[in-house]
Amino acid sequence: MNARERKQFRKMLIELKRKLTNNIGHLQNDALKTAGETVDEWSGVPTEHMAERGSDNFVRDLMIKVLQDSDAELCDINVALEKLEAGTYGLCENCSGKLKKKRLRALPFARLCIECKQEEEQLKATL
Repeated sequence: MNARERKQFRKMLIELKRKLTNNIGHLQNDALKTAGETVDEWSGVPTEHMAERGSDNFVRDLMIKVLQDSDAELCDINVALEKLEAGTYGLCENCSGKLKKKRLRALPFARLCIECKQEEEQLKATL
């Protein structure tokens, strides 16, 4: 990978990190607002139907899952930026082979080559 390509990938990763950090902040604010509203509603006389509570809980749980996934993605982006600095960006963490540029353009924080990722997914599916 040449210096120009590294610079392009760094720019992509930094932009992804900025967007993701913004999204995480908005999601956290929304989750806190929703949690605060729920606590306020539950502290008084309950006026909502049990199904509404179930829906609220589902939405809250979904927001938590999205936040967890976003946090993991942010971690992957930070690792990719560190690898760029160390000169190991674009190498599979499993087999040490080169990741295809097409894969890196689609998922600049990819840690595994397609073959190793497929093996990982197949292993997860059997568990």
